[in-house]
Amino acid sequence: MAKQYGMLIDLRRCIGCTSCQVGCKMENGVPIGGFRSRVEIQDDGDYPAAKRYFLPKFCNHCDDAPCIQACPVKGATYKGEDGAVLVNRDLCIGCARCVPACPYGARYLHEYLPIKNNPKPYVKDVPELAKTPVKNLRVVDKCDFCSARLEAGQEETACARNCFGKAIVFGDLADPNSRISKLVASEKPDVRHPEFGTKPRVYYIAPDKKVFDAADGSLNPS
Repeated sequence: MAKQYGMLIDLRRCIGCTSCQVGCKMENGVPIGGFRSRVEIQDDGDYPAAKRYFLPKFCNHCDDAPCIQACPVKGATYKGEDGAVLVNRDLCIGCARCVPACPYGARYLHEYLPIKNNPKPYVKDVPELAKTPVKNLRVVDKCDFCSARLEAGQEETACARNCFGKAIVFGDLADPNSRISKLVASEKPDVRHPEFGTKPRVYYIAPDKKVFDAADGSLNPS
């Protein structure tokens, strides 16, 4: 059986250092205005009962991903055999329809990466493309579970590698003996917005459930 990757964030160990965010940008060449991962930091309450919440956010690599359904080009956004939701930069036409389709705001247009695919054959289905010069179209980017590292045999994402508190666990959900599988089984973690019905593969151990409201919002605010 193919490996089925997922990620778990143990908020009991997260210290809000943003090393995952910085490491991700360095590893994947993410421009200043975009994020593949981001740590939301929010304060709640007043002294002496004030509290600070940390919530690392990523693409959730949903099993029922709305971004795939929204893409007009077959294969430009797809789910890999390992469960990761990926973007084929050679096929993306930069229409950005997938960006608002993601309920977690995990996608953005990469300002330095022009499209390679000719958008003209798709103008009939995506008429808004006719108003945008091809030279201005940019490919979509998002977390891909560090696919380049996986292809090189490094089964650890940059964010997990750089997490000082070891709060980020990445691994094979199909392997019952993997650390992530054991934590999912024993801790019964939460996912962000289960009511969306997207079936995320990014889990959170959150003793204080208020973190999901206090630090809610899109990964890439529009």
